[in-house]
Amino acid sequence: MKTRLLLPLACIFFTSSLLAENEVYRTWTDSQGRKLEATFRGTENGNVFLQVRNGYVYRLPLDKLSAADQQAAKTLKPEGLGIPADPNLAQAAARIDLLVEAGLKKAEQKPNPLASDEQFVRRAYLDIAGRIPTREEALEFINDTSLSKRAKVIDKLLNSDGYNSHLFNYFADMMRMADQANKVRYHTYQDWLKRQIADNVPWDKIVYSMMTADGKLLENGATGYLLRDAGMRLDNLSLTLSTFIGANVSCAQCHDHPFADWTQRQFFEMASFFGATETLGARRSGKSENAAMMRKAVNSMDDKRLQQQAKNVLRVNGMAVEETGTNDLKLPDDYKYPDAKPGAHVAPKLITWSDDKTKKAYQGVQTKNEEDLREQFAKWMTSPDNPRFAMTIANRLWKRAFGLGVREPVTDLDDPESAANPALLRHLAAEMVRVKFDLRQFMRLLYNTQTYQREATSRELSDNSSYLFPGPILRRMTAEQAWDSCATLVVGADVDKFKSHRGTDYAKVMNLEFGKDASPETIKTQLETAISGMRQYAGKGGNPKNNAKKKKRMMQQETMNEEEDLTLSPPTRNGLVLARASELNQPERDQHFLRMFGQSDRQIADSSSEEGSIPQVLMLMNGEAQKVIGQDDSLVVKTAAAQSTAEQQVESLYLSFFSRKPHTTELSNAVAALNSGLGMSDLTWVLFNTREFVFVE
Repeated sequence: MKTRLLLPLACIFFTSSLLAENEVYRTWTDSQGRKLEATFRGTENGNVFLQVRNGYVYRLPLDKLSAADQQAAKTLKPEGLGIPADPNLAQAAARIDLLVEAGLKKAEQKPNPLASDEQFVRRAYLDIAGRIPTREEALEFINDTSLSKRAKVIDKLLNSDGYNSHLFNYFADMMRMADQANKVRYHTYQDWLKRQIADNVPWDKIVYSMMTADGKLLENGATGYLLRDAGMRLDNLSLTLSTFIGANVSCAQCHDHPFADWTQRQFFEMASFFGATETLGARRSGKSENAAMMRKAVNSMDDKRLQQQAKNVLRVNGMAVEETGTNDLKLPDDYKYPDAKPGAHVAPKLITWSDDKTKKAYQGVQTKNEEDLREQFAKWMTSPDNPRFAMTIANRLWKRAFGLGVREPVTDLDDPESAANPALLRHLAAEMVRVKFDLRQFMRLLYNTQTYQREATSRELSDNSSYLFPGPILRRMTAEQAWDSCATLVVGADVDKFKSHRGTDYAKVMNLEFGKDASPETIKTQLETAISGMRQYAGKGGNPKNNAKKKKRMMQQETMNEEEDLTLSPPTRNGLVLARASELNQPERDQHFLRMFGQSDRQIADSSSEEGSIPQVLMLMNGEAQKVIGQDDSLVVKTAAAQSTAEQQVESLYLSFFSRKPHTTELSNAVAALNSGLGMSDLTWVLFNTREFVFVE
């Protein structure tokens, strides 16, 4: 097939039409004398890629150009991001760049320069996979001469286990995902969410499943979202609306919102969709037909401690979401507004936004069956027609990539026009709908923009003006990124191998199934089996002596590095379990590295912190993580020690910590220090404690 200039080609790309000032246009001529003004994007596999001023990138055989232009293509330096891997993706990314740069131009600002390969690869690994690249991963990217290498590494990371772990950490903070709440463990909820992420289930389907889930927590992990606030329907609704549709309704739970268009009655009308849903889990076992047999089985146990543990097992089995068949939602007794009487029954009613009342999602309640109300609410909230659902998750994911949302805070989208760039925010919402809530595809789109691949903004941001995204902002690693990067320095990419799967094991141990005619002896036997298995899980039911023995065994595993199967158990050093943060306790204990660096206690949504503190500095300087990184069996030390010269050893360490080679002065100073007696462990301490290590550039 012949390829013609200025006509649709086999592969047509679209990139940003607002190009950086240093990009040079020249007139290209094909072998038939036709001309095209374009900038050079590069050559690959016998094709030349040329970008015209409207943003299109044309691919055509190099030998179709004039002899002079064939020679130019062999000598010119490619401009911009290089060659995109997907024409449709490149076109969509360019539209985002166009909107960002339009906002910058209106404010008389300029975009940042493009990030170097070294900056980009470290940022991409941290933002997509949640950890720094290993020395080998960094070198593989830096030494790759392909002009499409950035697009390729983005795709590689988006399909990695690290992506799944990192996204889980974000959602775990957003949805207050904790191992233990309401005196039961939520491992099945965590495992369920991890499966949704790994299977790339669309976001609307994930949220719909959480809103409509029923049954036991031990059997249906999706019930964990509603059961996280067991017996507190109003609190759960307030969090649901702010988390998933950016509706600032917390005040309306008690009175009309003073600063937003939310009334207290509207809040209760929305809450009425959950009026026939029971989440006060402990009631379930009490209402059971064989409750008397259960009480008799518990009372037959001689040991009071066993009786309490048996009650705990029954409580876990009683945690369930059930439909009562009767909507019991009423206005509070102190309701003070004239549109209804205090204590009056509240009929369910969906809210509307003034400019969206014609959308299909807002045609009112379409069921008279009160057991279907939650399903009606879930359909409304997750509908592509809902103007806030897509916008909220798009704004949240933009913040993950760039450090700030287009609209802050991300939990308040009541007025999208107050965003830093309203046109951009609306477009991001439309793109989320276009990709059908495929989070992986949406993030792929953001990471392939020129805006994301620009240098980070390191200046202090003004409180009085909006940030218009000349590039991502310089930001400190999250607690999970910092921990997972430490583990990567010690064990390398193998840190991604271990998966805890605690939910499966926990449900197998704790789930009781007996018929309504079960005898007290049968129930007692199952309870005793569950109690025995329960002790392997930490907490008051565990045996402190067993925990001490477990820690001793962990410390004895240091010599097993080569033989241990990391898919079955995580590596340990000095008693530290070096698994990804997603596979550790949720959240970790108070004095753990993760908590010291800002991992939230999972009591308040989106409450993780990236603020620095003196305890963090002390942890970096003297903590266990620093010690295991500098040990002789640490991968970063072993790799550097295997190099032939001091210069190569220093270079190896810099690549491991910073994904770049040392500058001339850094190299000479480090080599001099090594030659004067500084040990490899000492140099890892120095690099670990630099500002550069803990920041995402």
